[in-house]
Amino acid sequence: MFKLIKDLLGGSPKNEESLSYKDYKIIPKPKKNGGSFTTEGKIIKDIDEYQEAYFIRTDTFSKKEDAVDCIIRKAKIIIDENGDKIFEKDWL
Repeated sequence: MFKLIKDLLGGSPKNEESLSYKDYKIIPKPKKNGGSFTTEGKIIKDIDEYQEAYFIRTDTFSKKEDAVDCIIRKAKIIIDENGDKIFEKDWL
């Protein structure tokens, strides 16, 4: 009940930006670290069963928009090169 009230009053986080690519959903998750933004995100596949993989790269950017663009590019490369292997325990 408390969650319902909190959601109605706008207390829940904003919807995450996402992009569909092939059978996957890419969610950029840049974090502010000092004066730059990190390159990290989630790749989700929700066909038959929910699967999620989190990735972090060393690239950093002064603008959040640039970080998001890079995250999307990197996620597409990860998907193209690895497919569903990214959901295995030791895919990296």
